[in-house]
Amino acid sequence: MDYIVAATAGHVDHGKTTLIKRLTGIDTDTAPEEKKRGLTINLGFAYFDLPSKKRIAFVDVPGHEKFLKNMISGLTGIDMALLVVDAGEGVMPQTEEHAAILSLLGIKNFVIAVTKADTVDPEMCQLTIEDIREHFKNGPLEKAPLVVTDAVSGRGIKELIAVMDETASKIKKHRAGSNPRLNIDRVFTIKGHGTVVTGTLIDGFIKANDNLEIYPSQIPVRVKNIQVNDQDQLVAQPDHRVALNLDVKSSDIHKGEIVTVPGNVTSSKLLDVQLNMLPNVPSLKLNERFRLYVGSVEVFGRLYPMVEDEVKAGTNCLAQLRLETPVAVKNGDRFIVRTYSPMVTVAGGTILSANAKHHSRNNQSIINTLRIRAGGDEKAIIVDYLQNSGKTVATTRELASLIDVDTKELQKDLQQLLDAHQLVAIDDYYFTSNNIDNVMQQVVRSLADAQEKHPLRRGVPRPELISRLNKALQVPVGASLIKMMKDQEQVKLVNDLVATKEFKVVLTPQQEKLKAELLKKLNTGDLIPVSVEQLGEQSQVLPLLESFDGEDFVYLGDGYCLSWKTYQEIIQKVRNYLASHSAGIGLSEYRDLTESSRKYAIMVLERLDKDGVTKRMNRVHILNG
Repeated sequence: MDYIVAATAGHVDHGKTTLIKRLTGIDTDTAPEEKKRGLTINLGFAYFDLPSKKRIAFVDVPGHEKFLKNMISGLTGIDMALLVVDAGEGVMPQTEEHAAILSLLGIKNFVIAVTKADTVDPEMCQLTIEDIREHFKNGPLEKAPLVVTDAVSGRGIKELIAVMDETASKIKKHRAGSNPRLNIDRVFTIKGHGTVVTGTLIDGFIKANDNLEIYPSQIPVRVKNIQVNDQDQLVAQPDHRVALNLDVKSSDIHKGEIVTVPGNVTSSKLLDVQLNMLPNVPSLKLNERFRLYVGSVEVFGRLYPMVEDEVKAGTNCLAQLRLETPVAVKNGDRFIVRTYSPMVTVAGGTILSANAKHHSRNNQSIINTLRIRAGGDEKAIIVDYLQNSGKTVATTRELASLIDVDTKELQKDLQQLLDAHQLVAIDDYYFTSNNIDNVMQQVVRSLADAQEKHPLRRGVPRPELISRLNKALQVPVGASLIKMMKDQEQVKLVNDLVATKEFKVVLTPQQEKLKAELLKKLNTGDLIPVSVEQLGEQSQVLPLLESFDGEDFVYLGDGYCLSWKTYQEIIQKVRNYLASHSAGIGLSEYRDLTESSRKYAIMVLERLDKDGVTKRMNRVHILNG
């Protein structure tokens, strides 16, 4: 079943709750204080099924200006808005403010219900309709379907349901592949069950027994039970109005926090945003204190436009919001701004960078990046991020968080960028073409520097080379990068040593002579490692041993070595032994086999393991493969 989350909005006492009760049979004024005062203070919830079998879940938001904070907190994840206007009163201040808030939050699907139609004459009702059309012309409600209703008599209810069904059919659903995220709009305790939180699941799925986290407090929680529309469920889907029974004290969770998986959102006090000012409202000035509403939380902050000193009504700008309290958000989240005092809704906008750094105004590089993000071109955002954020390389998961799309959508964008040769992929890591060229040039320069300093080394050990690049390159992708460069014949790789493709060790006549003498001393037929000190001056001998390790010599470390010929004889002896001794070879067996000592057995067996001849199993070594 498809779920549509709809918010009712409108001026206080214009009949929102009564209309919902007529549609659903559910009274959303549930609190004793609400019953007593005859108005909705907190969020009310109800649902019913449309003729198309889609289920509408209503969030009945408070109409009174005093409770506007509660109203905004219920608008996360809304697909459709039902704007209610009393036939006898017409458009009122809260009607306009609610409509403006809904528009600023990006809601595009509206239905207008004229209520209490039987309480006025037809002429008055017609004047109200004209008043509505005049107030909302040149905006998202200009062409919204309008239905005249009366919840008491039932007038227009069937027509309203039909119009809502038609509007619901045009709604593009939320992504279902993202990580789950639920903004908490209520917290309460049920005796015998414990803490319950409610909200609209705007991304992903939540399953019973899932281990999740509360943000920004980062408290771990387990989902004990799930209810959707008063029914127990094993899984909650995107767009569901959800109640989660969590294994945590209610005092540890607060309205406005978020339930999600670890690492899915950023807790931040600095947000780079696009700010859109409403018409006919007070200006916002540089460093002005304001109230921010995002998700279901209210926090205070100060405004720092990137260029302007004053943001005027009806304009938009790029800005940094510097908050007094951290909020848990993602790129692309919508928000509302109200003045600090008196409280007037003046603006809304979109978060462009949820983990912004403290930066100066008029920074052209940051302005360019924010303009690209505000433009919404996902491929341009990816390229700009990799080119200008200083990251050089990013994973699929990191890029999905950047533009808040599911993996399938992202893979499509990435493939198009790969096909256009704007990106290069190594495993699950993505570079721009410029970045990968720069990194490969850095590899070659690093190798050339090492070869100049150590001309007798046949190459730089791969781990050492990767560690040299750690400022520009994430270590997990380093080995794959070097392999790619080897395949492209930009470097050569021998025994885990990396060198430029043209590099060769060139010995002087004296070094050639010393090398020949070393081989003569080592090839005696004895299988015991020889100390470097026995072979000559260490400063002259050791560079040759290291340079030709794995070719003419085997340098075992700790100042001991073998000739390559002797090492091959040892390998053959060990293989012959293990062919008839499946239990493996230990230190004592190797000592007896080669007539050496325990000390030499340790270093040679470790080298055999390193070279893949054997592998260690408990206290013995067996043939590898």
